[in-house]
Amino acid sequence: MAIPVEEAIAALSTFSLEDEQPDVQGLAVLLSSERYATNSPIEYSDVAAYRLSLGEDTKAINQMNTLIQEGKEMASLLYTYRSCVKALPQLPDSMKHSQADLYLETYQVLDLEMSRLREIQRWQASAASKLAADMQRFSRPERLVNGPTITHFWSMLKLLDVLLQLDHLKNAKASIPNDFSWYKRTFTQVSSQWQDTDTMREELDDLQIFLSTRWAILLNLHAEMFRTNTVEDILQVLIVFCVESLELDFALLFPERHTLLRVLPVLVVLATSSEKEGESLYKRVKINRLLNIFKNDPVIPAFPDLHLSPAAILKELSSYFQNFSSQTRLLTLPAPHEILPRELQDYQRHYLILNHMGTIRAEHDDFSIRFASAMNQMIMLKSSDGVDNDWSRDIKGNMYDIVVEGFQLLSRWTGRIWEQCAWKFSRPCKEPPISDSQQNSTTFFDYEKDLNIADGDPIPDEVKVNLHMLGPLVLNRVGGEVHRTDIVAVDKSAPGRRGVELGKELPKP
Repeated sequence: MAIPVEEAIAALSTFSLEDEQPDVQGLAVLLSSERYATNSPIEYSDVAAYRLSLGEDTKAINQMNTLIQEGKEMASLLYTYRSCVKALPQLPDSMKHSQADLYLETYQVLDLEMSRLREIQRWQASAASKLAADMQRFSRPERLVNGPTITHFWSMLKLLDVLLQLDHLKNAKASIPNDFSWYKRTFTQVSSQWQDTDTMREELDDLQIFLSTRWAILLNLHAEMFRTNTVEDILQVLIVFCVESLELDFALLFPERHTLLRVLPVLVVLATSSEKEGESLYKRVKINRLLNIFKNDPVIPAFPDLHLSPAAILKELSSYFQNFSSQTRLLTLPAPHEILPRELQDYQRHYLILNHMGTIRAEHDDFSIRFASAMNQMIMLKSSDGVDNDWSRDIKGNMYDIVVEGFQLLSRWTGRIWEQCAWKFSRPCKEPPISDSQQNSTTFFDYEKDLNIADGDPIPDEVKVNLHMLGPLVLNRVGGEVHRTDIVAVDKSAPGRRGVELGKELPKP
């Protein structure tokens, strides 16, 4: 039964679009554990007489960490943004007299969504200002002696990564300009009866410029960084940190490695904004090192169905930064869809998980055995009395190392899944044309090959008790057998299962 248009219009005012978006990274975020603590509820005001040199850095790190958390929430909101216009009711010709009411209700619904985009616009401006001020603080001669700490490095890079992801999402969301055009149209109709709308129109124009300008966030960050003095020195330090961390595999978990890969091309473009500083950068970091990193990882995961390509970022930003357009070696890097066929096989071997299953199974089996052994030692330690303290400390330390290694393995395997998804999204397969013979043919499943797989006899109670006592050994052996076979489960139809139970052969179709 169709809903009357009057009820649909009235229901618009009852829509509550407030929600708490889940983190788009899923369980992967739980694997990113912070290995430092910089929070102080009193900002170290109780030790003013013995002020530490890191007090200013600690305060800046806390502020950037707060901005990073807020930015992740906004990135989640922007990633899950869907167009509202298609859900709004349309009036038939017979109800044109209610057009004003529809405009008002539509404006109120869209204004809530546009207020979130305004919040993102304001946040990126404050985050860019904070990051630029922090970089400029380390450009002073007295601060270049020691430079930022490793923790400070990561806070800067993560905040830059959040700004980059927001800019990429803003560019990729086609539904946002569509909703904004409807919002501006309804605002024009509704505001004709209002007074003093000049301020609202200015905000609307600013929001339109922000949404319609590609890479508006990075361009604003560049303007903030070079507003007062140059920051090329700290940019070069950050580039060296990223390059060395990637080459020496300093990143512990895959989100950290992907963060370095995403921000590195942006840092290179920002650092070469002037010809003089660009030459000094490539004297400090050879361009071949950058080329090797970008070639080894031509596509970088950002979100489940969105990816970033260093080559695409460099080529697109070169039109906004004229001094970078002379870097022909970096600009000639192939995008994922431009990779030559002779090089494609190497990338397929790297990205497709199927080519790494043997290594993953071996790592899983080896870890399972060592984890079960560590658990048995913990159980023996718990049941023993008067044990040596050194032995107890060694067992607990070994168990802690095993757990950390397990998280590292989970992170590595999850990272491979994300990288495979990004690779496949960057190079979608073209479906082959279906011939008439394939459309008219019918495929039957040959059950005769699977009839030799029959249900086993019920397990006696004595065997069940023994299996329960053996515990992890039996599970590890069963797990190993599952890993060594290619068949995990066979899904039979109902007639097939019934035939196996009765011991009868099914007739061939």
